[in-house]
Amino acid sequence: MTLISTALIGLALVLCPSLLLVGASILARRYWHRKDRRNPLTRGLLRSPGYSLQERLDDVRTDLISLAGGMAPIPMFVYYMTSTTAMTEVAVYLLWFFVVGILLWAVFRVFALVRQARNLRLGMEAEMAAGQELSMLMRDGFFVFHDLPGDKKFNIDHVVVGPSGLFAVETKGRPKRVRDDGSGYRVTLQDGRLVFPGWSETAPLEQARLNASWLSKWLTSAVGEQVIAKPVLVLPGWFVERKSPSDVAVINGSNARQYFLKAQGSGISEQLVSRIVHQLDARCRDIQGRAYVHEEADAAS
Repeated sequence: MTLISTALIGLALVLCPSLLLVGASILARRYWHRKDRRNPLTRGLLRSPGYSLQERLDDVRTDLISLAGGMAPIPMFVYYMTSTTAMTEVAVYLLWFFVVGILLWAVFRVFALVRQARNLRLGMEAEMAAGQELSMLMRDGFFVFHDLPGDKKFNIDHVVVGPSGLFAVETKGRPKRVRDDGSGYRVTLQDGRLVFPGWSETAPLEQARLNASWLSKWLTSAVGEQVIAKPVLVLPGWFVERKSPSDVAVINGSNARQYFLKAQGSGISEQLVSRIVHQLDARCRDIQGRAYVHEEADAAS
């Protein structure tokens, strides 16, 4: 048996179980997406809080699973080759050295992916917490939309519209530092900066301004009437201390309802609110049901 034949047999033995499971999942998906079944949902679903971050988190999880699945068979395959084929001692050492290098790269990659997943989950949970608080405003006549997609690769976490005006809400999740004196739970808004315990930021404030500016321009064009969105930044779980004025309202998620009820925004009429809500609903209702997906039907529609 030649070296190439031996290597191919070893590779097949290593990959066959994985390929079998992948093939079974593809066949099962095609079977359950039969042509005599259709999704009962006839319109798109509205985006939920943190939807974009959930999508990115799913991608990171897929990368982790793919990385683990791809790395796991390598040592077994190399051991099979070195045990069943005639290789010089130098070639064996070089091959194992290469495998160790690949595995070390995979370890560092896993660390990076886990860190990314943690940050995405923190952001997603912060948006969910803020979204749940903002949804309470619907009892007071407000409309609340989440994860509004922009023109490019960005989104506005929440949009609130009601009699007191239009608000572009940005949410940021920031971990707290444990301190005995309780100072690790306070953020100060001062001189256009967010001063956290141990660091400071300006990017969240600027992002809130840019989101409000884009939302104002888009809705003004969409409804044919001047609309001004006020930027709001929500920091769930933090005690916000304001030491200087700012064009961006910085609030804690738990007092969201109190802020919007008393907000001095640009008051808008009920008719304009209805037109704005129509545009927001159309833009946010872009999630299609995936329980039954038929490419032929989608192409025809």
